[in-house]
Amino acid sequence: MLTTSNQLLSRLLHTTPEAAEHLERVTLSRGLWPMQGQTLGEGHVYFPEAGWLGLLWASPALPRVGMVLLGCHAGWWPEIGHLGPVQTHVLQAGHAQRIRWSVLQAQPQRYAHWLLQAAAASQQLVRQMALKVHCVQNHTLVQRLASGLLAVHQHNPHSDGWMSLADLAHWLSCPVAELQAAALALQAHGAVQWAEDADAGAPLHSLQPQKLASLACACHEHLAQGQRSSGSASA
Repeated sequence: MLTTSNQLLSRLLHTTPEAAEHLERVTLSRGLWPMQGQTLGEGHVYFPEAGWLGLLWASPALPRVGMVLLGCHAGWWPEIGHLGPVQTHVLQAGHAQRIRWSVLQAQPQRYAHWLLQAAAASQQLVRQMALKVHCVQNHTLVQRLASGLLAVHQHNPHSDGWMSLADLAHWLSCPVAELQAAALALQAHGAVQWAEDADAGAPLHSLQPQKLASLACACHEHLAQGQRSSGSASA
């Protein structure tokens, strides 16, 4: 049976191992997804195994807000963005497995158990979106940056591929200069290391989770609890 680091895909393969025959591995390239000239494939569900996807609410009438950060806990159906002002961005390049949604729909009895799990995970995704709106409205950028870095660390504590300031500014929907000031504030407390004169594409490194936790809001804890219980999905 195919082994995978994606938790939601692991559940699918555990209940229906034959689903591995329908999987295809694809690359996630940084930037708006899909990028110009890039084909996603109609009606696929994507399961990131490495890399980070950011979902952003991009309504012309409202400020742009980074809603959810999706990694190896997640499943995502990009075409759902056609139903509203949701943009999908690859914040950190990687790869994913994908399967046609029609394969799952064609045999609902075979995939029923997993579909129920996916539905529960979708509800958790909605909760994450609501929490993110609350976070943007009530917490400082320093708190949000510290909380976001902790969320990434909780997803993959052994990763050395931290997102750059430019990517984080894109995700947190704020100017790079403002995020740079927040990063320097975290550095002053020994929570991260980042060179003030470094390019915005340079990643933050040497994160200190305990010090970050003392400066962060509690939003990352609520997200982690939800991910442990159901994963993050939209399908």
